[in-house]
Amino acid sequence: FVNSVTNIMVLFFIFISIIIFIFSPQIGILLSKIADNQMDIAKFVIMSRVMSFSVLTLSMSGLTAGILNSHNIFTIPSFAPFVLNVMTVIFIVILNYRLGIISMAIGTMVGSVLQLVIQIPQLKVSKIKYDFKIEFKNKAVKEIFSLMLPILLSLGAVQLNVSVDKFFALNLGAGNTTALDISWRVTNLPFGVFSVAIITVLYPLISRQAASNDIKGIKESFSLGVREVGYVMIPAATGLALLSNPIIKLLFERYNFTSADTAKVAFILIFNSLGIVFFGLLIILNRIFYAFKNVKTPLKVALVSILANVFLDWLLIKFLDIGGVALSTTLVAAYNVVTLTIILRKKVGFLGGKRIIKSYTKIIISSAIMGVAIYFLWFYLEKFAYINLWYNIIILLPIIILGAGLFVLFTYIFKMEEVNFVFRMFKSFKAKQKVDSAGNE
Repeated sequence: FVNSVTNIMVLFFIFISIIIFIFSPQIGILLSKIADNQMDIAKFVIMSRVMSFSVLTLSMSGLTAGILNSHNIFTIPSFAPFVLNVMTVIFIVILNYRLGIISMAIGTMVGSVLQLVIQIPQLKVSKIKYDFKIEFKNKAVKEIFSLMLPILLSLGAVQLNVSVDKFFALNLGAGNTTALDISWRVTNLPFGVFSVAIITVLYPLISRQAASNDIKGIKESFSLGVREVGYVMIPAATGLALLSNPIIKLLFERYNFTSADTAKVAFILIFNSLGIVFFGLLIILNRIFYAFKNVKTPLKVALVSILANVFLDWLLIKFLDIGGVALSTTLVAAYNVVTLTIILRKKVGFLGGKRIIKSYTKIIISSAIMGVAIYFLWFYLEKFAYINLWYNIIILLPIIILGAGLFVLFTYIFKMEEVNFVFRMFKSFKAKQKVDSAGNE
């Protein structure tokens, strides 16, 4: 059964990769004509062909993660996307001055390979023997594809939204698509770290509760997940938005990456950072619907979001230029969260809204205090930070650490239960890593 599903999906994505590789020149010419923009077709072809390989490795990584999740192994599969984002950023930092935007394509390809490779040793635990066979008539295969198709279409809708964003960015001129991609990778660094820990703890619990139809438990898990996402993502978003310029300057501003590029990416990062709370909430909501084997509802919401994204991109770029594309992504994520929450509430009843609002009020106040502190610290120390790279590191890192400590302190003063859960969550995360490692020995 597993072999059949794996082989069908691998063959499908090999086909997609080949199509992208062969027809990338025609795709580039078409996009250039539609956008009425003199884009570098040769560079586009190189990027597309490099990243066509990533289509296969990313799909195989997703399949591997699904197999491991079915055997209650969540830590490494959840951590894998973080590896992808880190490698992309590293390659941009190292190779941008030589290769420009192509460095991002290479980083994505290498990151996607590593994302797959780090999961392969975990397959020993599942004790599945690989065999190249396909059984289309197998009932289990038919059932899994009936569930997978809407999920794949939902993912396709997400990628279509990304393509829409890039189309509008391309229309705004050269360099905007690169700036958008870099900002998104940086946004995903804290998002990846925090979401890994939360999902690793909550997803097994949600799956068990859905299997036993424990509605009360599902509501408790939802409330807990929403509060924990807010607890870690709201201060992270605050820090990213306020320190967007020095962060981008520290990571990328050298060689061909100018101060103007830093300003552009930092501007986009402000709007992207506003969305990480909604991206985290959306993961939890999708997991709950999937645990109930309801894959069509997230798909319907995702399809409507495509139209919303097109309209918002078109509208907001008139006021915010490329920043409007990033803000559109955030607003679309918010729409998805609100819509799915309303649908879930109709299904299971009250979701503990008062408790969530009380928690978020304290989180926002604590984040605001943290934000004021790091803003004034950076305001007075900025002139020293720009002396050279090391001064930037020496000044920026302590400000970030101090800000995080201040946030935790005030949430502790407010006696928030989420503080203790976060520490327990990371202890559980580390314990799971040890268990997974022991299973491989």
